[in-house]
Amino acid sequence: MIASKKAVLMAAAIASLSIGRSQETFTCGASKKIQEVYAQHPELERDQQALLEQSKQSFLNERGDREEVFVIPVVFHIIHENGVENISDAQVYDQVEILNRDFRLLNADTSDIVPAFKPIAADAQIEFRLANLDPFGNCTNGIEHIYSHETNIGDDYSKLNRWPRTRYLNVWVVKSMENGVAGYAYYPSAVSTSLDYADGIIIRHNFIGSIGTGSPFNSRALTHEIGHWLGLPHVWGSTNSPEIACGDDGIIDTPETAGHSSCNLVATDNCNAGVEENVQNYMEYSYCSRMFTQGQKEVMNTTLMNSISSRNNLPLTSNLESTGVIDPPVLCTAKPAFYSDYQVICSGKTVQYYSSTSRAIVDTYEWVFEGGTPATSTDMNPQVTYSTPGQFNVTLKVTNTAGEETELKEGFVHVFSDYWLHEGTYLEDFDNDNFNTQAWIVLNPEENDSKWELIEGVEDTDNKCIGIKYFKDNPDPILNPFYDERLGGTTDILISPSYNISQVSNGMMSFKYSFTSKNGGIYSPTAKLRISYMKDCESTWNLLTLIDENDLEVTGYYGTSYLPDDNTIWENVNIPLGSPVASTNVKFKFEFTTNDHSNNFFLDDLNISGTVGLEAENSIQNLSVYPNPTSTNQGFVVTYYSTNEETVAVSITDILGKEVFNESYESTIGTNKNQVDLSTTFHSFSTGIYTVKIKKGDVVFSERLVIQ
Repeated sequence: MIASKKAVLMAAAIASLSIGRSQETFTCGASKKIQEVYAQHPELERDQQALLEQSKQSFLNERGDREEVFVIPVVFHIIHENGVENISDAQVYDQVEILNRDFRLLNADTSDIVPAFKPIAADAQIEFRLANLDPFGNCTNGIEHIYSHETNIGDDYSKLNRWPRTRYLNVWVVKSMENGVAGYAYYPSAVSTSLDYADGIIIRHNFIGSIGTGSPFNSRALTHEIGHWLGLPHVWGSTNSPEIACGDDGIIDTPETAGHSSCNLVATDNCNAGVEENVQNYMEYSYCSRMFTQGQKEVMNTTLMNSISSRNNLPLTSNLESTGVIDPPVLCTAKPAFYSDYQVICSGKTVQYYSSTSRAIVDTYEWVFEGGTPATSTDMNPQVTYSTPGQFNVTLKVTNTAGEETELKEGFVHVFSDYWLHEGTYLEDFDNDNFNTQAWIVLNPEENDSKWELIEGVEDTDNKCIGIKYFKDNPDPILNPFYDERLGGTTDILISPSYNISQVSNGMMSFKYSFTSKNGGIYSPTAKLRISYMKDCESTWNLLTLIDENDLEVTGYYGTSYLPDDNTIWENVNIPLGSPVASTNVKFKFEFTTNDHSNNFFLDDLNISGTVGLEAENSIQNLSVYPNPTSTNQGFVVTYYSTNEETVAVSITDILGKEVFNESYESTIGTNKNQVDLSTTFHSFSTGIYTVKIKKGDVVFSERLVIQ
């Protein structure tokens, strides 16, 4: 058999073809990944060799006798952050069409196969169909879009929401990949045991399809990776790289080759004189891929009849029925989703909304914008202006002939006002009644369970602080078995209320934090805390400081959910607030990006300090008015720290400057709280913005008050 093959190859006339070269070439990460597995589990490599030997015997005994076409249900998981990596469903459909042409030898470019290899170019008798039923029996088009930072990482832990490999081929599409590779897949033997969670293919978005972010030049990359998934090595073998050394893939009709990184079809008998190499093979890097050989077909077909990694279950009729791929696809209702260019804006600004609806075509869009202008829209991507401060809901309902579905995001838009909540110096210890949860904004881009929140039961901080609890029970151990190991890169955002620090000299922001790990000492920190500021509602955040992995302190390892106690070592941070920050309306943004194996992160005692006019010689500090906003039925409390027993006068003026309330209170040394009952005053309060003035001695402090 081998001798006759050589004779055919030696007699062949080799055609010279040219092909355009893309700026970005294909590099497969399969060999490195698979060798890492085999180094720890050599018995799995023996399983791969056994599969190749079995297919060789089948090739010799049954070549050309099989008429069966293997159908494989497929699901694409598009991992994205609303960037170009969030490819369209149309780009996926295009890729599936390319796969089916490649594996059935139906491409027009098969006419370009050099004569020596045309006789052994194979119809692999394998077809791919997007699933029409998900693992729970729900309608799907076989494509799901998942918002996650993992799109920037692209490793085994980026394989989110995997569907059972016994029923589907999982393909994950990401923006970037480790080591800069374009994609990789494991042999069935390499993931037959403990690596079952990694089974499937992960690939970059620009190597999917020939449209959108893809290109015809890169569109055969997934064909290559599916070849690995079905047991095919690179044509030069599994243990080296192309153009390095001659190698053999163990398949009966693929010549020994050194591998090629360009489409040179002339004089390719580099390894054996007179024996040309199969440069146009899909398991090459040549960028003129056209074919699988008959022997490679036999390997893939044998894999689909083998129980290793449950490949044999995929084409069973019962599985094809349960995944909905036998009958023509059923139209699903569309799955509504949307995002915007801004979630946090200043009053009077405009937000651009984008529909990222998936799963089916959309006939009509119905938007509802609480607090916005327009209040409703039927555009796909509308623009909305917000003139009133507050937090507002956004609703999107999408409809097609299959029905309608609605997505509601509560408090999605945060519109800043042009007034401040705190004036002068202020200590926020998150413990007392001064803490206003409505004034702090929490953004959780990935909409997961770990986000900034008020945390109780913390010793050494008067019971409360603010933080992020990463140590949680795995919300879905089946679909996402390594929840805590894929936290790295998650960013959560906390935005403070507004401060008027225009009269603060020698300003300083200080706070303390505590952060722990849970991976038992094999810790390489990559977490960071970025602090920015925005002044006078400029809509631009400016970096104040970055506490990166070189400076962020980790207080230790905890195998359970960590809460600080009396023995906790808190790290103290002091940040000067220079003149660029000083303003009548300053907000601060805390962005914490965590790493894998994180335990919990805590922050406390946020203090804006300095000298405020005569405050250094005065006796009133840490002034606060709460709740704010309030109502006429609720009233409000004035709280402050006094160093003497001097009388304090509290007055309220409306937006026109008219005084509508005035009352005096006796202060004591220490913290004072004075309740102001608006319902008992002579003035009939309406909704709006008021100014609360507190006068003690010769110094007057003021706070804006919103009555709703």
